[in-house]
Amino acid sequence: MNVLVTGGSGFIGSHVVDKLIAAGHRVRVLDLKEPHRADVEFIQGDITVRDDINRATEQIEVVYHIAAFSNIDKVRDNPLTTIERNILGTAYLLEDCVQRKVKRFIFASSVYVYDQGGHLYTTAKQASEMLCKDYNALYGLPYTILRYGTAYGPRSRRADVISVFIERALNGQSLTIYGSGNQARHFIYVEDLAEGNVAALQEVARNQTYNLEGSRPITVKEIAQAVKKLVADVPIEYGKARPQDYGGTVIPPEGVSKELGWQPRVDLEEGIRRYVDWYRSLGMGK
Repeated sequence: MNVLVTGGSGFIGSHVVDKLIAAGHRVRVLDLKEPHRADVEFIQGDITVRDDINRATEQIEVVYHIAAFSNIDKVRDNPLTTIERNILGTAYLLEDCVQRKVKRFIFASSVYVYDQGGHLYTTAKQASEMLCKDYNALYGLPYTILRYGTAYGPRSRRADVISVFIERALNGQSLTIYGSGNQARHFIYVEDLAEGNVAALQEVARNQTYNLEGSRPITVKEIAQAVKKLVADVPIEYGKARPQDYGGTVIPPEGVSKELGWQPRVDLEEGIRRYVDWYRSLGMGK
C-alpha cells in the first residue's frame, strides 16, 4: 500500500515509518527535515503549504497525519502558530485527501482531548478530530483517530519525564518531581505505539477512535524510583507543582486489543533499559 506519513522524520513518526516498512508498505514522508532512513521517499515540505501537500499526496492510498506543533511550552507561547499548524494543517490535508480519493485518513490525536483544564494543544486535537468526522460525514472520507498516550523511547525529543530522569541519572544529577509525584499517565513505549498505528490499517478500524496507551497508569514517583534503581542511585527532590501538568486519569476503552489484535508489550523497566542502551549508543551519559 502507498502510505504518506506527515511528520515521518520526528520521534513517533519515524517509528511508525519503521513499522510500516517492516509490514511491506511503500512509505513517503512529508516533513521539514530529512527522515532517519534512506529507503523512503522524502518530500521536504510544510503541512500549511497547499502545494507541498498536493505533491505529497499524489498516488497515496493512506495518510498518517502525525505532524503537529507538540511542545507544550511552545504551544502556550505561540497560540496562532499552534492554531495554524495543528488545526488548519489538518484541514488542508483532509481537503486534499478528498480530492485524491484517499482510502483512509489516520489522525494522530492525544489523550489530552480528555483534559478539561483548558489548553490550546487540547483544543487543537479536539478540533482536528471533529474535522475528521465532518469530512467523513460530508464527503465520505474514511478516518481513524488514534489518541496517543505519553510516548517515550529512542529518538525522543528528550523532554518527557522518563527521558529527562534517565538522562539526569546517567549524568549523576538529582531527579526533581514537581508536586506530590502521584500524578499518573499511561506511558507507552514508542515501538508499541508504532505497532498500534500499523494495526489501525485494518478494515475494522475504519471510522473508529482508539486510545493507544500503556496498559496501566504509572506515577511520576514510580518512574523516579525505577530510574534510581535501574540507572543510577541519585537523589530524588521535590519542587512546586506545575498547574498545566496533565493528570492522565483516562482509562483505555474496551475493545482496542480485541478489535485490532494489539496491546502494549514493553513494561516500564524494559523500556527504561532500552532507552538507556540507545542513549549510550550515541556516546552520551557517563
